Amino acid sequence: MMRYKVGILAALLAVCGYGVASSPAETESLPGQRIYREGLLPSGQPLRATVQQGVQLSGADAACARCHRRSGLGGSEGRNSIRPIAGRLLFPEAKSDQLTSSFAKGRNLRAVADVPERPVYTEASLAKTLREGIDPAGHRLDPLMPRYILSDAEAGQLHAYLAVLSSERAPGVSDTEIHFATIVAPGVSPERTQAMLDVLQAFVSDKNAGTRQEVHRRNVGRGQMARAYRTWVFHSWELSGPPETWRDQLAAYYRQQAVFAVIGGIGNGSWEPVHTFCESFGVPCVFPDVDYPVITAAGYYTLYFSRGVTLEAEVLAKHLLETGAHGKTGTIVQVHRDTSLGHLPASVLRKALQDRGKQVVVDCPLTETGRMPGECLSKLLGSQSPGVLVMWLDFADVQGLGFAGTPPPGLQEVYLSASLSGMRRPDLADSWLGIVHMVYPFDLPNTRAWRLERMKVWLRARKIPLVDERAQANAFFAVTIAGDAVAHLGENFSRDYFIERIEQMAQTQLSPSIYPHLSLGPGQRFASKGGYVVRFPPGTESQPLPVSDWMVP
Repeated sequence: MMRYKVGILAALLAVCGYGVASSPAETESLPGQRIYREGLLPSGQPLRATVQQGVQLSGADAACARCHRRSGLGGSEGRNSIRPIAGRLLFPEAKSDQLTSSFAKGRNLRAVADVPERPVYTEASLAKTLREGIDPAGHRLDPLMPRYILSDAEAGQLHAYLAVLSSERAPGVSDTEIHFATIVAPGVSPERTQAMLDVLQAFVSDKNAGTRQEVHRRNVGRGQMARAYRTWVFHSWELSGPPETWRDQLAAYYRQQAVFAVIGGIGNGSWEPVHTFCESFGVPCVFPDVDYPVITAAGYYTLYFSRGVTLEAEVLAKHLLETGAHGKTGTIVQVHRDTSLGHLPASVLRKALQDRGKQVVVDCPLTETGRMPGECLSKLLGSQSPGVLVMWLDFADVQGLGFAGTPPPGLQEVYLSASLSGMRRPDLADSWLGIVHMVYPFDLPNTRAWRLERMKVWLRARKIPLVDERAQANAFFAVTIAGDAVAHLGENFSRDYFIERIEQMAQTQLSPSIYPHLSLGPGQRFASKGGYVVRFPPGTESQPLPVSDWMVP
């Protein structure tokens, strides 16, 4: 009886899960979408419901999205499996073996198969179930299933939305092929770009090698995963010109050949135009290697490794506050380029410190063009007399500042950005190196060496030189987790389901990235959430040593 109740709960609770039709644009006009995702009725009033023991829910708390996934193709709550409820499974006749073969996730097939066959729903029986908690067979649902207050019209709108939920195969997928792209923004060095492309292209070649006779097995219909097999077609979308033109370039690429998802990607500046394109077109963008991800705008389809330099500023603020350096070192001076991107980490650090006290933080913006004159540092130190110097600059800019002689007596600490410096040890005299620290959101070299060994073996087997650990490790992680997620889609090529599978796999993925701790929960879009502060011992061959634990701000 308990198993039966759990099964019915799983099937009917999921009626109010996240959902989308074959593309975002197709459901924008369906009023049932807001009921389904946001808990808002077409009138603008909040959706209301009652759950076990008379607890009242309203609005977002009553929204089906609070408990279920966006695709409507299943999920789990603790030990309970939630069966898929896409419209074609909820309303027509659907046997348990159909549900299992077409949509089971590979997570616990027996648990899905053991769920009894659910009743067939009509618009009227769905409305009755949502209001009264009684299914078409007359069984009362679990008390965890909310009982909703819905008019006939509102229930009909939800029914209409569910009817198109995940109803079609996503663009970029044919009966025999699945298309993927990666995106290369201007300004990235050819060496770094090629390092990423070598990994992605080698993985695709492996995928298409046919070592398990996948095409034959698909054609004869042997096995669910074999029937779902597609040849991967890989596209490299290279952007040019100013960022304001990138979205149109990407749209042109997409019109020429739609892709199921973007895997990886690389850029030195803002990723905002790419982010906007992916959200507008509903195209997943899986772990681009960027330092300036979109932090403020909402998004579903773009998954980032971390918050980039914004995270570094937050980690540094926490370090300064916890060590007390912000209160004992006098003025903190930040040096950065006088651009919107240059101001970003400086503004985050300044706000974090000033929100916690009266610390004086002075910005020193530098002109955008050209390298800095060697006398810049001495002028800066003489005019401001900082106790802490923070430099949001790349490696060449740091070296060009002119670190001559010994640090002035009042300067106690210098902080650099590992992301902007390319994780490179600054080439400074020991007198300066002794006070230099680096905000380091990556795995430490000692542990990174053995964590990346699997990737290094894979590269050697394909005669790919290791030239850029960050670019290659991050590309390896992105394409491997994408491949694993696709393998578990079954024959349901839903982009939302693809995202959900990656969310679930991120923490357990065996393939390494340059980041030591990656995890995603439903709706989370930044997998690495912390960083170290490190120092550099004397000696050109010495590795950076942590002066802090892994800190999550």
